[in-house]
Amino acid sequence: MKKDPGYFKKNFANFLAQLDEESYEMHYAKKSQLFAEVEGKVLEIGPGTGVNFPFLTGKEVTWTGLEPNAAMHPFLFKAAQENGLEARLLDCTTEAICLPDDEVDYVISSEVLCSVSDLEKSLAEIRRVLKPNGKFLFLEHVVDKHNIWRRLVQKAVPYTPWKFYSDGCHPARDIGNAIRQAGFSDVSYVDYMQEGRGIILMINRPHIYGWAIK
Repeated sequence: MKKDPGYFKKNFANFLAQLDEESYEMHYAKKSQLFAEVEGKVLEIGPGTGVNFPFLTGKEVTWTGLEPNAAMHPFLFKAAQENGLEARLLDCTTEAICLPDDEVDYVISSEVLCSVSDLEKSLAEIRRVLKPNGKFLFLEHVVDKHNIWRRLVQKAVPYTPWKFYSDGCHPARDIGNAIRQAGFSDVSYVDYMQEGRGIILMINRPHIYGWAIK
């Protein structure tokens, strides 16, 4: 019998599921562009409730996910069925992905690298499992390098109950720079400020999206 994920993880999964439609619309333009070329073997890091499945519908993909929050799984499998995809989930962590070297054509992530336990190890593993010239496609919220007040809040909130309600989110990570330092042959991304409502998005407004080639 699998371990019960607990109140906070269940709460976070339900919270994300309620925001699926809003999240889809919010990121539609950028994700449509980012995932347009995806095909072949795909590994998604932290797929959550399956909000990215509509961007993969109709594509020739073999989809594998790595989602440690078991409370997300019912939403995930339901979304996969609705979008005509077969979902296979790995039972491991991003810091030690249970796939061979050079295994997948694409790795994708969206607003999840804030919550991995070790960002550097996770990026090293993402690079390891990609085939030569494979692509890592990402859309992530990042530290604010310009607004000192937002940056101070981003650094402070992981030491509050925020971390329990956000499944371990660390908003002050410089994810773009970490990707540049992870050994990929080429990295390209765009910085932008994500529009939207609510205190969570106010804190996490700075974003990046782009790709890295092995």
